[in-house]
Amino acid sequence: MNRIALLAPLAFVLASGAAASLGIDPVRDRIIADAKLQSPASLAFDRTTHVVQVGGGSRTEIHRVDRWDGKSWSLISLNGKPPTDAEIKEQAKATLSQPVPGYHRLAGLLATATESSIDAQGRTVLVIPQLPAKTIVNDGTDISPHLKAEAVIATSNGQPWVQQLRLKAREPFKMSWVLKVMTFDQVSEYKLDAGGKPRLASQSADSQGTMFGISGGQKSDTTYAYR
Repeated sequence: MNRIALLAPLAFVLASGAAASLGIDPVRDRIIADAKLQSPASLAFDRTTHVVQVGGGSRTEIHRVDRWDGKSWSLISLNGKPPTDAEIKEQAKATLSQPVPGYHRLAGLLATATESSIDAQGRTVLVIPQLPAKTIVNDGTDISPHLKAEAVIATSNGQPWVQQLRLKAREPFKMSWVLKVMTFDQVSEYKLDAGGKPRLASQSADSQGTMFGISGGQKSDTTYAYR
């Protein structure tokens, strides 16, 4: 069931062609404008990821620490050990197709929000009932129509910002003729830094599915420590 791993947070690519803001929601537009002010070049962090994969009677755990310095990625450790040359090369190849995670990624996604609601805590929630085509591409497969999203908005000193982003499968779907995703849930948490800027703090994801008819899945937890 290793292919289920493709639904980990790191695999998502928000397409640059996402719809532009329509200017119909001042709160949403302000958040989008603030997100655009942040850029990968302004970020430096260590990312720690713990992954558990199960399927076919087997269980695999992966613990990885890598670093983004504002220009490039480097692999710090894998399963508690210094990485080998082969592992470093594999990491470098993988990160070439992955966007740098961060608050800036929300700009394109929230521009597609068409609805809003109020949650039990009285917070505004921006809703995307179905992601537009090519918003999220996974391993060359456009899975956007199968996903929906909700962004929970908080306010600090009059400034609205996204506190939590939830992605969820709208229904079971096939990624290939052998791989079917039954459920997928991903939660990204954001926190304000000392300067009041929202930063991506953590991500958790849980995906379940079948491959060649065999059930399996993956759970992952990722934390970000800014430098």
